[in-house]
Amino acid sequence: METVRIVVVGIWNGLLLGALVAAIVWRERLLEWVTGVDLYGRDERDADGDDQWSAFLAEHPELR
Repeated sequence: METVRIVVVGIWNGLLLGALVAAIVWRERLLEWVTGVDLYGRDERDADGDDQWSAFLAEHPELR
């Protein structure tokens, strides 16, 4: 039973290490995918939201 546990933990650690390496290599693409940020393709409707968000934060300084 102990040998099986060592093999399973070794495989699991290998998968985690592979995921970490992949996240480091593709971090920019991964962050764009996670956050949905595309600063170059924003239209005017999206850009207007920045002004509204800034106005909201000005009214609520505790959120900064």
